[in-house]
Amino acid sequence: MRCEVTGITHKGEGVGRMNGQAVFIPYALPGETAEVEIRERKKNYLRARLVDVVSASPDRIEAACPYYSRCGGCSYQHMNYSRQLELKRQVVQDNLARIGGLEVEVEPVVGMSDPWRYRNKVEWHVAKKDHSYQMGYHIPDSHKLIAIDSCLLISPAVEALSLHLREHLDDLGLPEQCRITVRQSSANGELMVVMEGTVTGKAVVQHLAGYSGLSSIYCVDRGRIIHKHGRPSLAERLAGIDYEISPLAFFQVTHQQAELLVDVVQQFAQLGPADTVLEGYCGIGSITLPLARSAGRIIGVESYLGAVKDARENARRNKITNCEFFAGACEKVIPAMKDRFDVVVLDPPRAGCKKEVIGAVVKTVPQRIIYVSCNPGTQARDLKIFCQDGYAVKKVQPIDMFPQTSHVECVVLMQRSDLWDKS
Repeated sequence: MRCEVTGITHKGEGVGRMNGQAVFIPYALPGETAEVEIRERKKNYLRARLVDVVSASPDRIEAACPYYSRCGGCSYQHMNYSRQLELKRQVVQDNLARIGGLEVEVEPVVGMSDPWRYRNKVEWHVAKKDHSYQMGYHIPDSHKLIAIDSCLLISPAVEALSLHLREHLDDLGLPEQCRITVRQSSANGELMVVMEGTVTGKAVVQHLAGYSGLSSIYCVDRGRIIHKHGRPSLAERLAGIDYEISPLAFFQVTHQQAELLVDVVQQFAQLGPADTVLEGYCGIGSITLPLARSAGRIIGVESYLGAVKDARENARRNKITNCEFFAGACEKVIPAMKDRFDVVVLDPPRAGCKKEVIGAVVKTVPQRIIYVSCNPGTQARDLKIFCQDGYAVKKVQPIDMFPQTSHVECVVLMQRSDLWDKS
C-alpha cells in the first residue's frame, strides 16, 4: 500500500492518511511517497512499517549505524542534521502552543559541531543466552536484547572498554541479567565501571583492574554501593568548576553541550553580588556552583542524598562558601523555606515539577525563573501554570544534547509580568 507522508512526530515517525485515518510510519519523512504495511489498527489511527521509499525527501540520508531501527537508541539517523535541529525546534514550539497555550518565539536549536561520538557514558544491558552472555540495548518496546558491537554515539574510549568487557563477560561471575555502566571523565579521560546486580566482585577486579585508564570499579547489589577498586569517584570539570562524581550521581553525558547549557543559564540569570538564588533539583551542583561565583547566596535542593554529599564536597573543593545544599524532595523542602529569592532555577526530571514546587516558588516572588527541561511536554505544562501565576515567558533556547535521537533540552527564562516592560 502506498501513502503520502505529510508530517512528522517528535519521535521522528512520518505521518500520513489512509482511508480517512492518520497513519504513523517510523523512518518516513514528510514529502515522501512510501510503500507501507499496516501493522496495527487502532480506533483513531493506524501504525505501519516502512517497506520502501518510492520518492525520497531531500532530507533523507543513509543511516550510519548498522543497528539503526533495531536497537532503539536513535530515531533521527535517517535525516540530515540540519533537519534534525529544525524538527526539534518545531517540537518545542508545538508543545508550548498545544500544551502551554503559549505563542512565543523559540530560538534555533544550538547543535553540535560533530554530532557523533559525543556520549561519555553508556548503560549496557547484559543477559545470559545459550550458556554465554550478550551485551547490548533493548529492542524498542520490549525487554529483548540486541547484542551491539559498536555504538556511534559513545566516545572511542568508552567503546574500547565496552569491547574489553564484552570479551570477558563469561569470566566475570555475572548473574543471569545485570546492567553495566561505563563512564569517562571529560577532564582527564579516566574511566569508571559500575556493575549493577549480584556480581562476584573478585572476578570483576581480576579481569578489569589492569585495563589502561580504568580508575574506578563499583558493584551495586540490592541498593548497596560497593567500592571494589581504584579511586572512589570520577573527576570532572565543567564551567571552570572541578567535580568529583560518585557512581550513581547524575552528570550530563555530553560535555560540549553541558558547557553551553550552563552558559545559557548564567546569561538568563543576570546575577549580581546581592542576589539570592534557589536551584531546585540541583543534583551535584553542576549549575549551582557556577552560578555561585556571581551570586550573593545560593541554595540547592536535591532528593538524592549521594548527590547532595557530592555537591557539598564539590563546593568545599572549589572553595565556594556561599552555597547551601539540602537533601529532600523539592515538593517538601521548598514550601518549608522562609527565604525570598531573586532568581530561581529549576531542572526537574522528565516528569516535571510537582504543583507544590511551582506554588512555593511563586510565593518567594523571584524576579526571574529559569526552567531547564529534557521534556518539552511537561515543561510546557508547568510554564502554563507559572504564567497563570503572574510570570511571562521571555526567552526559549533549545539545545541539542543528544544528536540522532528525538531528545531535546530546553532552557526557558520567565520574568514576573509586572517587570516585563522594565527589562
